[in-house]
Amino acid sequence: MPNVLKFNCILVWHGFCTLYFKKNNDMRHPFKMTAALEVERDGVCFLNGRRVELLRRIGETGSMLAASKEMGMSYQQAWSYVQGMNALSPLPLVIRKRGGTNGGGAELTKMGRDIIVQFEKLVAVHRDYLEGLGDELLFCLF
Repeated sequence: MPNVLKFNCILVWHGFCTLYFKKNNDMRHPFKMTAALEVERDGVCFLNGRRVELLRRIGETGSMLAASKEMGMSYQQAWSYVQGMNALSPLPLVIRKRGGTNGGGAELTKMGRDIIVQFEKLVAVHRDYLEGLGDELLFCLF
């Protein structure tokens, strides 16, 4: 058989795209779909992966300062995130405890814990959706 350039082609019908990969051992899925999930309210970010991670760490440490340090962000940035999420949420996600003998801290509310669980479910659905799209990427592979 003569040397022939083999490639996969792009097919587009009515705005739907499908990528066909060769089904042999030397061809790997060369592309992966990635996208970050963000929940907005009135055009303002309410939740994203970083904010939910901050909530999770506040719940674990009981401290906004410790959580922010673990994440490599300033306390001011963490406080800004928490204030923003609390303002957009129907109920507070984090409550601050004023100083005292133990120096105060922060507490994740039931709503905050529930938000983490719900966001993780959304992320799983989002991930599955993206994986499904991975087989339908539209690129010409040579």
